[in-house]
Amino acid sequence: MKRVRLGVCIADREFSDRFVNCLVKHYRNQLELHMFTELSMLWEAIRDVDVALLEAQDLCEMEGGADWSEKPPCPVVALFDSEEMGSFEEKGGVYLVEKYQEVNKIVDEIMKHIGEEIRNVTQNGSLPARARTIAVYSLSENEYQLPLAMTLASILSEQEKVLLLDLQENSGLSQVAGDCSGTGLEELLVMLEGGKFSLNRMMACVGHMDRLDYVYPAGNTECLCETSAATYQQLIRVLSKEMGYHTVILNLGSRFAGFFEMLEACQTLYLLKNRGGLGKWRQKEFEEELQKHGLPQSLDWMQEIAIPVATGPVISCERLVEQWKWNDMGDSIRRMMPEVMSCG
Repeated sequence: MKRVRLGVCIADREFSDRFVNCLVKHYRNQLELHMFTELSMLWEAIRDVDVALLEAQDLCEMEGGADWSEKPPCPVVALFDSEEMGSFEEKGGVYLVEKYQEVNKIVDEIMKHIGEEIRNVTQNGSLPARARTIAVYSLSENEYQLPLAMTLASILSEQEKVLLLDLQENSGLSQVAGDCSGTGLEELLVMLEGGKFSLNRMMACVGHMDRLDYVYPAGNTECLCETSAATYQQLIRVLSKEMGYHTVILNLGSRFAGFFEMLEACQTLYLLKNRGGLGKWRQKEFEEELQKHGLPQSLDWMQEIAIPVATGPVISCERLVEQWKWNDMGDSIRRMMPEVMSCG
């Protein structure tokens, strides 16, 4: 994927350093940074970048020193302090974005104003060399699937770029994610069906939570079972290739057509265990099905996880994930992932 060329000129040194460090750490696969210490230098190179980022207070200098007549050759994103609201106005090619907010939200605003890049969806090709797919599934305690998937993703995201893809009906992710403005998994599937996708539209389908990225969940969950394994695998290939994800975590739901075919494409399956006696019977039948489909049952592929007994009320999914990440549950997950231990 061609990276977006971002021209940056921010006089606030402290803010600039923190902002740029975050971009380098988390968006180096998407953004090519061009740093300028003076606006005049940015104007000289304005036609060599895809989007310019500056502070709103420099807009007057921009209008006085720029050499274009109507609007800039590329979108200009101007950062403003909330106290300055009302002092500036948007005009052709110039867009105002609040300065003091999460960096990922600023990046989303930047990407929103870049011209549409329509690409063909290739039917061949494989995942990048470092990419892998991890599945989370439960035969009974499926209400804990989402927090487990988020815990796995949160731990891995400390070392690499991770995407959570939620294929479980009513998992609760929409309550965590909030308003997705009508974009998400359904939008991505429509793009795949049409054979073309826009990088801007694709990025609008992905939300951010700390270092964790996730696809906004489907509003119509019927599409989850109607979609084939081949389509899901193609979606993972496109997202991994175009947005640079090293790992995709699948939170699996009902048995869609090609469910076991999808599991076969995964490097690891995390299976939530039921503590009851009937749960052993269900797991035995599941393992027999795996055997029929030629899937391994070795520990390096299927990891069994027993959900700890809750000692108090669950306040929120995010709070539960944070607890699991740093208690014995998180330690046991890290022991299952030697690559995480070696990095930490």
